[in-house]
Amino acid sequence: MSVRHERDRRWKDREQGSRDWRMLPAALFAWASGLAVHHGFTTIMEGPPASSASTTASAASDAMPSTTPIPTLDTATATAAGPDSIVAGVLIAIAPVAITAILVILTVLPVHRIFAPPVARGMRITHGIMTVACAAALTIGVATLAVDLRQWADPAATAVRAGDTTVTVRVRIRTPAAVADTRDTDCQADVIIDAVAAPADVLGTTGMTERTGENTAVVSAADPAAADALVERASAMPARLYASGRDCAALADGATVRVRGVLTEARYGRQPLWLTAGSETAGGSSGIETIRAPCLHKRVIARMHDAFFAVADRLPDQGRILVPGLTLGMLGQDHVAADGTVSRIDGTYAQRVEDDFRRSGIMHLMAVSGGHFMLVAGLIRRLCARFLTPRRITAACVAGAYLLLAAGMYPSDSVRRALVMGLIGAGAHWLGRRSQSVSALSWTVLIVLAVDPTMARSYGFALSGAAVLGIVLLAGPIGAWLGMLLPAFLAAPLAMTVAAQSLTLPIQIIMSPELPLASIPANLLVSPFVDLATMAGLASLALSWISPVLGYPPARLAACGTRVMEAVASRLAAGEHATLPWVDGIAGAVLMLAAETALALLVVAGRRLARRLRTDVPGLPGQSFRPRIRDRIALWWERTADAFGTDWADPPGREAGP
Repeated sequence: MSVRHERDRRWKDREQGSRDWRMLPAALFAWASGLAVHHGFTTIMEGPPASSASTTASAASDAMPSTTPIPTLDTATATAAGPDSIVAGVLIAIAPVAITAILVILTVLPVHRIFAPPVARGMRITHGIMTVACAAALTIGVATLAVDLRQWADPAATAVRAGDTTVTVRVRIRTPAAVADTRDTDCQADVIIDAVAAPADVLGTTGMTERTGENTAVVSAADPAAADALVERASAMPARLYASGRDCAALADGATVRVRGVLTEARYGRQPLWLTAGSETAGGSSGIETIRAPCLHKRVIARMHDAFFAVADRLPDQGRILVPGLTLGMLGQDHVAADGTVSRIDGTYAQRVEDDFRRSGIMHLMAVSGGHFMLVAGLIRRLCARFLTPRRITAACVAGAYLLLAAGMYPSDSVRRALVMGLIGAGAHWLGRRSQSVSALSWTVLIVLAVDPTMARSYGFALSGAAVLGIVLLAGPIGAWLGMLLPAFLAAPLAMTVAAQSLTLPIQIIMSPELPLASIPANLLVSPFVDLATMAGLASLALSWISPVLGYPPARLAACGTRVMEAVASRLAAGEHATLPWVDGIAGAVLMLAAETALALLVVAGRRLARRLRTDVPGLPGQSFRPRIRDRIALWWERTADAFGTDWADPPGREAGP
C-alpha cells in the first residue's frame, strides 16, 4: 500500500459522524468576543482616574461595578481615555477582520497543488472552521457593542448618571416576584423599562414633549424653566424593581405597571439598574399602578405556582425549602404569594440549609437545568415508543413538553440554555438525524448570544454550558477508566460528577474563591434520589392546582428525597475541610485550569508509559484488555468451583453417614 493510500485510510479511520465538533470553536470565539468587546467598551468609556476627567465623572465611574454594562461617563470621557485606549480599541476591532480575511484567502487557495492530499484536506477543513469561528466572533462582537452603545445612551442610564433621582417609569415585569435581597424592601422582580418620565435636566435632553395633562408643549433649551419640565422618553433598559408592603401584590409576571420611585445604579447583580418603588402614603396610595394585567398563560402559571407552594407549606421545614427549589428553581423562602405576602419560613434555618448546600457542592440541584428536560423527554419517548407513534409526532411531543416545562419553571439562564438545546435536539429527531450534544450546545451558545449578547456575562449560562460540555467530552473516558476499578453503578455517577466539575470549577472560583472538596462524595450520595424527587415534584406541580389532595402525596415523596439531600449536605458541610481557600479572581481561575490540564496530561502520559512498558509493540491499534479485580475474583471462584465440583458439601465418593 502506498504512503498516500495509508494516509487516506488513517484520515477515514479518524472520521466519526457522531462526533461533530466543528461549531465548538465558533461558540468559544463568539463567547470570548462578547466578553472582550464589553470589557474594552467599559474600559474605554470609563477612562483614566480623575486627573484626566472631571471629578464628577470619575466619582461616578468608580461607583459603577465592572460587570455593569452601562458606563457612567459622558462623551468627554471617551476623549479623556487617552490614545493608548483608543489604539487598543482599534486593534481589537480590526484584528478579527484581518484574521478572517487571511483564513478566507487560505481556504480558497489551491492547497491541493502545494501539499499532499491528506494535509491539504486537513488544512482546508481547519481553515473553514476557523473562518466560521472568526465570522461568529465578529457577529457577536458587533452585537455586543451595539447593545452597550444603546444601553449607554438609554434615557434611564442618562438619568442615573445625573445622580439618584425620583422618576416615573413604565415597566414590563418579566419574572415572578421573589423575596428581596436587600433589607430595605420586601420583594423584587426583574423588569424592562419601557418609558422614563423625569425633568429635562435629568434626562439631559431638550426639545422633547412635555407632559401637562391633556395638553403638550415643547421644552426649549433657551427657556430657564426647561430644567424643571417633565418629559417622557422611550427606553429599553433592564432593571430590578424593589417594592414593599402591598405593592408586592402588583409584581405579577407579565404585567405592565407604572412605578414612581428612585432609579439608582446596581450595587451588585447582573441587572445594571435598581428601581425602588416609593412607599405607600398616608392616604393609602401605592407607588405601583397596574396598567395591563398579565396574559392568560401567565395567570395560569401563577395560579399553578401558588397552589404548589400552598401544598409545599404542609411539608416539614426542609421540604418547604428544598422541594420548590428542586422542582421550580426557587427556594421556598424566596416565594411571594399573589396577594403580596412573603414566606413565613424561619430565615436563620433557611440560610443554614442554603449555606450547607453551597459548601457541600450540591447547590446546583436547586437550579433547573438539563436534568428536568432529560427526565421529561425520556418519559415522553417511552410513551411514544409504547404506542408506536411516528418519529415526527414524537419530536413534536418532546418539543411541546420542553416549551411547557420551561414556561412553568422560574426564569433563569440555565433554563434558557436547556430549552434552546432541547429544541435543537427535537429538531434533529424530526429530521431523522442523530442529536449531537457538542454541536447542539455550540449552536445554542451562538443563538442565545446573537439574540441577547449580555448572556456572555451570565454566570448561570456559563456554568450550565460548561457542565454540559464537560459531561459530553469527559464523562465517557473518565467512566471507562473508573469502570476498571469500580462497579458500574458507582463509576457512571462519579465520572459525570468529575467531568462536570472539571470545567465548572474555574467559573466557580471567580464567583467564590474556594474549592468544594465535599462536592464529589455529596453528589455521589444524593444522585440515586435526585431523579425520583424531581419527577415527584413535577407531578405535584401538575396536580396541585387541580386538587391539593392529589398534589400532596407526590410532594411528600419529593420531600423524602430532599430529606436525604439535606442530611448529606449538613453532615459534609460541618467538616473543617469541606472547602479549601483558593486564589480569587481571574488568576485563580487560570491557575485552576492550568492545574487541571497538568493533571490530565500527567494521567495520559502515565497510561501511555505503562502501556509501553507492558506491550512489546506499543504502536498496535486498539486498547489493552485488563480484567477488573472483581472480574478476577469471580473467575477464580468459578474455576475453583469447577475444580472441586458443584456440590462442595457432598463431594463425589463420600458415603452418607448412618
